[in-house]
Amino acid sequence: MTKNQGLSHQNMSFLKSAIDEAAIVAITDRQGVITYANKKFCSISGYAQDELIGSNHRIVNSGYHSKDYFVSMWKTISSGKVWEGEICNRAKSGNLYWVNTTIVPFMNEQGRPEAYVAVRYEITERKLAEENLKINSKKLEISNRELQDFASIAAHDLQEPLRKILTFLDRIKLKVSDKLDEEVKDYIARVQNSASRMQTLIDDLLSYSRVTTRAQPFIKVDLNRVLKDVISDLEVRIEQTKGLVEVGNLPTIMADPTQMRQLFQNIIGNALKFHRKGIDPVVKVEGKVLEGIYVNGVPACQVSITDNGIGFDEKYLDRIFTIFQRLHGRHEYEGTGIGLAVCRKIVDRHNGMVTARSKLGQGSTFSISLPIKQNLGDKL
Repeated sequence: MTKNQGLSHQNMSFLKSAIDEAAIVAITDRQGVITYANKKFCSISGYAQDELIGSNHRIVNSGYHSKDYFVSMWKTISSGKVWEGEICNRAKSGNLYWVNTTIVPFMNEQGRPEAYVAVRYEITERKLAEENLKINSKKLEISNRELQDFASIAAHDLQEPLRKILTFLDRIKLKVSDKLDEEVKDYIARVQNSASRMQTLIDDLLSYSRVTTRAQPFIKVDLNRVLKDVISDLEVRIEQTKGLVEVGNLPTIMADPTQMRQLFQNIIGNALKFHRKGIDPVVKVEGKVLEGIYVNGVPACQVSITDNGIGFDEKYLDRIFTIFQRLHGRHEYEGTGIGLAVCRKIVDRHNGMVTARSKLGQGSTFSISLPIKQNLGDKL
């Protein structure tokens, strides 16, 4: 029994038919003159075979690519190497179309190119989709920047009139408090409370916009030191709630130190705030390097913040990271619903991920995955 050393004439015919159905195929001589063009090439270009054969590929040149692009291509294939790339061509009708191209040189006995076989696949729809995605991404980037600028300017401009309102309310109370009846005093107190809430909202809006507008370059940050400072800042709240914050060993990463402090202060502060009545809050912060797991192509670490607080229904998971979203009424817990939105924005800027697990009445765990290092192309 002998092995089949090659394809039979019939099988070669089958193979050619299959390739012709799937791909745009052309063969050129060493000067680049087309000696063969299959039906798919004719169909997509709009040229007849006798128009293509004897011409070179300038017949479908769209002018999209620079001269250097094709010089580099010819340098590659004339040296006997395979060239792969994407080319924008122009059909006889004037319509542009994109092809993913592989050009294989065939060398003679002297080691010089004798012919080139180009196999192409149309990718016009994919390229159009990519282009639309770039355009939409740019529009979204501009829109987000304008929104951030608006939030920052609006919040900044609101501060001065609000300060005047609070200042003059205080003067009224000092000067004529003894002449006011209880009803008027109640009105003044309500205005002061509303103005104070507005002040908090403005401060939080500024914090949200400053994640990008006042971002600092990434440097080496020891998260242990960050957590030590955060716990010091939260000392009064920890004492008031009779809480406990336990911190394990945390990694050192490339990050914006101010934003890391803001990130952990928001989450730990929430853990202390949303505690169950009659139960002292306990918050555990743990960190680990994720072996064999990468975030955006680089080694990552994970920091988990677990509490024994009131928890939440996980069907609201996406909602808790959205700006102005609250799961509890203002009369139950203070706040504007911006804190966790700021956290997500900070984590996004660091090319990381944040999520949470929780059950009502059983506490929550916030998991933050962050790259240990940042790629050169990352936003600073």
